[in-house]
Amino acid sequence: MEKKIEHIKELVINFEGKNRKNREGLFFVLSGSSGVGKNTLLNHALEQIDGIYYLPSITTREIRKGERQGFPYFFVSRSQFEKMIEEKTFLEWKRIHSGDYYGTHLPTITYALNNGYDIITDMDVLGCEEVMNRFPKNAISIFIKHPSVEELRERLTKRESNPEVIAKRLERVAMEMSYIDKYQYVIVNDDLQRAVKELVKILKQYT
Repeated sequence: MEKKIEHIKELVINFEGKNRKNREGLFFVLSGSSGVGKNTLLNHALEQIDGIYYLPSITTREIRKGERQGFPYFFVSRSQFEKMIEEKTFLEWKRIHSGDYYGTHLPTITYALNNGYDIITDMDVLGCEEVMNRFPKNAISIFIKHPSVEELRERLTKRESNPEVIAKRLERVAMEMSYIDKYQYVIVNDDLQRAVKELVKILKQYT
């Protein structure tokens, strides 16, 4: 298993010149409730799209089996994350109920958008609102909606054994849904294959 790092390089993405566009870069942001399948949709869509870079969030949580440095997160120590807060390195950051930090790396975003690279990530509704406020000309917002709260509860139960964690995540659903009208696109993830096709169609119209 890979270790967390104590020093982060200037950018968290290795951009290649061949993917540089003759325009400002675009920032695609996917939001939706925990368990709705954002990462699964994103992974399938990126297999079919060239030239869009996944932007990993930075976190202090432990690296899990099957994960690696840079995907789906950039894993750093708590002291490194707190140093980055002091240095105003994040577009937005939060500390969740587990005590772990999560943040979005601002230098990578500004470099990508200023140099014609398209990036994509998943982010909660508050983070996405920050993106839309800071980068209104570059942001493409996509909300991934659950078919029903009951199905969302079933999905969360399959991946999380702690009922308190499930309850806290379900408590956020109403708040998250209150932001849905601010998004440019809404995809209902009731059928994975159809939802992937819809996401790919949205991304291709911009690239």
